[in-house]
Amino acid sequence: MDGAGPAGGAARAEDGTPLVAPAPTRWSLGGLVVTIVVAFAAAVAATAVISFVSGQRTPVADRSPEQILLLTLATDGALLLTIATVGRALLHLRPSDVGLVAPTSGAIWFGLSTGVALYALSITVNVVQSQLVGSHPQDLVVAFGSHIGARAYLVDLLNGSAVAPFSEEIFFRGLLFGGLAQRMPVALAATVSALLFALLHGIGVLLPIFVLGLGLAYVYRRTGTVWASMATHSLVNATSLTLLFLLRP
Repeated sequence: MDGAGPAGGAARAEDGTPLVAPAPTRWSLGGLVVTIVVAFAAAVAATAVISFVSGQRTPVADRSPEQILLLTLATDGALLLTIATVGRALLHLRPSDVGLVAPTSGAIWFGLSTGVALYALSITVNVVQSQLVGSHPQDLVVAFGSHIGARAYLVDLLNGSAVAPFSEEIFFRGLLFGGLAQRMPVALAATVSALLFALLHGIGVLLPIFVLGLGLAYVYRRTGTVWASMATHSLVNATSLTLLFLLRP
């Protein structure tokens, strides 16, 4: 892995270093759009194929931990494979360009500490949103809430705190936010990427996921490595899953 700062808008920062300007290398706009669209289409197609082949025609809220994990692996695997192939061909992407840069211990600690604050903030926003428009949990959250037992908890934890954060941070922060940050102010790039991140999680959780997306973009921009934003993302998801498991009726 080379040590150059990510070309997508996050430059490598050592512990305590303030934000720095994005690297001058710019991805072609057409290549970026095609990579994003094809990667998303590949993920949707993989989900449809796995659902059809495995006979998983039940609603997501009624699926077992293993069924959900299989779907996540298929969807996220297709997403990452497309980024690696199409992105390499059209944008000449290297791992470091999407933030896959070896993190310092300070970057990971920054990601984890920010995760604590982001979890508290997103929960507060979720409570306010629920009071205003009612509670509309994600189907995945409903499914996780219905799973019982240590085995189910561990499978859900693997799904929500390892597999999903890994692929989502590469796609939303490394590729999407990174590409946008090359062409617009960083704050606007973070806002747009966070909004798309929230919309794909469902309109019922739009505000709390939007807040989380903004925080994740900040962590990535601040540290220059998606491993730090993955740590943030994983901590938030792990905390939510653990409390859901412990506090269920």
